[in-house]
Amino acid sequence: MKSRGFTLVELLVVIAIIGVLVALLLPAVQAAREAARRMSCQNNLKQLSLALQNHEDVYKRLPEGLRQEASPYRGYTFFTKLLPYFEQKGLGDKWDFTNLGNNTTNGYTATKLKSLMCPTDVFQSLVFTVPVSSSSGVAYAGDYSVTSYVGNFGEVSYHPTTSPLGPCKANGVLFFTGPAGAPAVNQEAVGLKDITDGTSNTIMMGERYHLDKNFDTITASSRSDLLMHQWSMWAWSGGFKGSGHVLASAAVPINNRVTLPLGSGFGPQDRRIAGYSSGHPGGANMTLCDGSVRFLRDSISQVTLVALSSRDSGDVIAEDF
Repeated sequence: MKSRGFTLVELLVVIAIIGVLVALLLPAVQAAREAARRMSCQNNLKQLSLALQNHEDVYKRLPEGLRQEASPYRGYTFFTKLLPYFEQKGLGDKWDFTNLGNNTTNGYTATKLKSLMCPTDVFQSLVFTVPVSSSSGVAYAGDYSVTSYVGNFGEVSYHPTTSPLGPCKANGVLFFTGPAGAPAVNQEAVGLKDITDGTSNTIMMGERYHLDKNFDTITASSRSDLLMHQWSMWAWSGGFKGSGHVLASAAVPINNRVTLPLGSGFGPQDRRIAGYSSGHPGGANMTLCDGSVRFLRDSISQVTLVALSSRDSGDVIAEDF
């Protein structure tokens, strides 16, 4: 008996069914991938939180968020002090805290550290070259690598001295210290004992997302000659603008983005880099000072976010934040 093949109609029906199944499965696959990326990000923050706590165990205080010496304003970030505590002791032993330019010359600032990058974050390049510039504040020309994570400066982080949002308010746990610190000089780093609001009610670190096409359309001089993905130098060693690279605050809602039409001056830049943001839908990962990691929704009230960003405000925070 002669076998009967598929008719064109039957073939089209089969193709249509397969198309429907793929359309149904694709969102689930994408959701699963994002869940894995979000978990990886949370693990990064957990490791950094443990590193901060280990530093505190040794020195009885957290590292300086951003150390600032007097003019010509050189310093270092808390990431460089944490290197020995998140499995980067070799790099930490090489780090030159006396002649900071040596770290750029020797290529240390260009070191790509996977634990400092969220898998969901988007960078045009993981290493980029920047020149010395009074506009960007870069002190040492060379190659720099990126981070997706920022320390909790407090209520307002950027710009430290003048801002549509500021001046800054260093009531968090990682902020400016040293002879050229802001808003006051010679501020000292704090320890866990100074977090009187409770370590489970105070943010230690959070995320910064580096894809923002509207940001990159800002006039170069009004974004400090840096594209969004370049506001990410974990080994910054220049002036005040370093707070825009490694520190954030409750100055704006979570996942604030630059919107069109652009405002004037430095306002759009300052608001974008003063807050927390992520590529995860609906919010951003944070680690609290007790070592726990939480996903904070971007719908969280600004009052609650401000309270979580202060170490000693005495605010009462609902348990379901």
